[in-house]
Amino acid sequence: MVATLKESVKRKVFPKGQIVIPVALRKKYHIEIGDHVDVIPKADGILLKPVPKKEGKKSMTDCLFGVFRKYAKGKSKLKKADINRATEAGFIEGWEK
Repeated sequence: MVATLKESVKRKVFPKGQIVIPVALRKKYHIEIGDHVDVIPKADGILLKPVPKKEGKKSMTDCLFGVFRKYAKGKSKLKKADINRATEAGFIEGWEK
């Protein structure tokens, strides 16, 4: 069972504009590491709303897509299919012996 929270929870804003969402609220709204949250400006403040998760499990390609973009500057743009082929080749590389 999720612990109940006060109506208001005060949080510190860190140097990069980050705040910590209390664990009870993350559990209540099923927010996990890596999930996305909509930040919606309102007249009286800011509304944080979890983005609904896509059905099914993410592929390794989806998890890694964009991770290495800073190393790809000036090179031709890779597509997800290119990354998928490279990931599959790397995965089976050690198993073919």
